[in-house]
Amino acid sequence: MAISLVKGQKISLKKESGAAITQFCAGANWGAHASGRSIDLDLHAALFSEDKQLIEHVYFARLASATNAVYLSGDDTKGDVGGDDGQDNETLTFHLDRLPANCAKVAVFLCSFSKDDFAAVPHADVRIYEGMPGVVHNVVASYRVSTEPSFAGSIVMVMGMFYKHNGEWKFNALGMPTKDSSYTAAIATIRTTML
Repeated sequence: MAISLVKGQKISLKKESGAAITQFCAGANWGAHASGRSIDLDLHAALFSEDKQLIEHVYFARLASATNAVYLSGDDTKGDVGGDDGQDNETLTFHLDRLPANCAKVAVFLCSFSKDDFAAVPHADVRIYEGMPGVVHNVVASYRVSTEPSFAGSIVMVMGMFYKHNGEWKFNALGMPTKDSSYTAAIATIRTTML
């Protein structure tokens, strides 16, 4: 299965055989400031019910959901020092088949905890892929956060949304910056404008 999405494109998460693909990752890679100053970017996953209620939020202060359906590799507060090492600094892993029954949507977003404008973050890249940390089978969506003009001036961007439709999980590649200044504000924006 080879999927490559553009912003706004939606897909069904199935193999050619029709079997559901249930394991995905979101990865973020970025560098420290040229001066050596640390830059702290964070991956987030917000789980919502059909009626737009927040069920769980997986991020640096809560590394795994209750059912371990979503978990974060850890909290990188510095970024790559000395150049791009080509590896994700943080990885979120999703097991869609383990999500709680009342979960209808999972928003995946990136926030600059250190408040660095994305345009000023060296080699900031985010991607969502089929596979597991360190094992990429197929990249579903990727965004060059530091160089795409639409992300300049923002510290929050929504990568995409896993959502359940007629009992099947699908994915919407959003790639949208927001004007939020914190992850809590980002969750409110997602809840009121993107669900």
